[in-house]
Amino acid sequence: MVRVLAKKSKTPGELGVVVLEEVDTGPMPQPEQSAQPAVRLARFEDLVALAAEKRDIAMKLALERDVRLVRFEDGRLEFAASEGASPQLAADLSRRLGEWTGRRWIVALSSEPGQPTLRETLEARERDRRTGIRSDPLVRAVLERFPGAEIVAIRDVNAAPTSDDEDAPPADGGVPYDAADDEFDGFEPLP
Repeated sequence: MVRVLAKKSKTPGELGVVVLEEVDTGPMPQPEQSAQPAVRLARFEDLVALAAEKRDIAMKLALERDVRLVRFEDGRLEFAASEGASPQLAADLSRRLGEWTGRRWIVALSSEPGQPTLRETLEARERDRRTGIRSDPLVRAVLERFPGAEIVAIRDVNAAPTSDDEDAPPADGGVPYDAADDEFDGFEPLP
């Protein structure tokens, strides 16, 4: 590195003196590399999960509801927009993908029809599941015996209950604990 030292003149007609001095300051600083590696997305579902991880709920919902996937590769997304989708969806998605992955993405709207949206796929699975449950002989007998009865929820008995599943029995199969039952005021309730 070269440092320039300059001496200014003291009087108006005097020339200034410039001295060049070479100074070794060690290796030149390198530009900082990004601390986090670029995110790679193998599937469209990975993109939806990334939107959820980034807590961009509006984009996650748009991906699930408005994107009919035509092609997906890391760095390229081609989709057909569903009816009612934002006209800026492709531009917004391209910008967010660049921010989230640290790379430029090609996001293109397609004239091809594309696959059903993730929401449509989930709804179709749920319809098929309800149809399957309705065809079970025991369920069919209960529905016939109680006119007007309807299937409100379907739970997998082998799956662990989720935190929002308040009516599910405890995982150990025991009786649900209710702290209010522990209170004893010395009186039994009247019949």
